[in-house]
Amino acid sequence: MFVGVDGGGTNTDAAIISESGEILARLSGGPTNPHSVSTEQAISELQRVLEQLFNLIRDLSTNCEGICLGMSGVDTIQERQLITEAVNNYMKSRNRQASEGCPVWVVSEGENALMASLGHTHGVLCISGTGSIVYGFTREGERYRAGGWGHLLGDEGSGYRIGQRALQVVMQSYDGVLPPTRLTLLLLKKLNLRDISELKTRVYQTDWGKTETASIARLAIEAAELGDEAARVLIIDEASQLVDTAKALIARHPEFASTPVVLSGSMFRYATLFRNTFIQKLSGYYGELDFVYREDAPAPAVGAAQLARKRCSLNESF
Repeated sequence: MFVGVDGGGTNTDAAIISESGEILARLSGGPTNPHSVSTEQAISELQRVLEQLFNLIRDLSTNCEGICLGMSGVDTIQERQLITEAVNNYMKSRNRQASEGCPVWVVSEGENALMASLGHTHGVLCISGTGSIVYGFTREGERYRAGGWGHLLGDEGSGYRIGQRALQVVMQSYDGVLPPTRLTLLLLKKLNLRDISELKTRVYQTDWGKTETASIARLAIEAAELGDEAARVLIIDEASQLVDTAKALIARHPEFASTPVVLSGSMFRYATLFRNTFIQKLSGYYGELDFVYREDAPAPAVGAAQLARKRCSLNESF
């Protein structure tokens, strides 16, 4: 059996598949991006998710043939080694014999999603979830990335950026800088506020963080669907900024101009305006792109498990 993990800044999904590809178990946990939470918290949550996953099937650890983890925020060799060591130590604590025969691979979140959507790991992947990033993988195995610099340095076209801008729009509307917006009433209801001036106290509390800001993106999506102009403008603008990131990556290798472009993440999933704007504008620069957005695509965690199965069949080693 094979285990796949897709770790993000808000949620971590995990899956187990059989040799035939049947999904045997799935579950979700909290954030495991070491730049969204501390490294210690990320590792602790990852081990907790694995523990719960293995507990879903009796004695599964003795049959684990490979574990593949695609972790957002885990980019450097040192970060990958740290995650690999943490998973190996966890496996040893469960069953030493199983850990020795169960290789661990730490890959990019991009390889997870491409494998899930395309059945292989070459192409372009645009992710817009809590954060945003664009990956490019050639047939020869070359890897490229653009964006993914976190909420302080980048994350254009992400749930966080859209949520942050929605909060700012509401306050600008309160001040009279912008016209009234449906976002105000939606935000009052969501946060149970009596007056929007209370928002300042709420967002500057110590328990308000990146996840809470990103969750406001859903209100922007709802307001835009109701025809709110301010919400529509910010969603279109953020989609356009992510197009700029994708455009820059595609320009870095000739293969990418006619390759599948997989769209992944909550903004592409839930915001039709965001997704359509992105496709339309990027197509204006590269007309031969084949956009792949599958609502029925296996989850990236399942793609990671599929990748573990593929690597084991090829006898690859970490």
